[in-house]
Amino acid sequence: MKAFLAAIVVAIGVAAGAAFVLDNTFQITSPEAFTTEGARPGEPGRNLIQY
Repeated sequence: MKAFLAAIVVAIGVAAGAAFVLDNTFQITSPEAFTTEGARPGEPGRNLIQY
């Protein structure tokens, strides 16, 4: 019974630690992640094809 309770405590600790690390370190917003010159036009309408 002690081993089972210790396993539950460790599992909760690992889950809380992983959530803290992922929320504060590895996650960034999509505008920060996908900022390339080709994907975002500087001025709307300027880079459109003219016929």
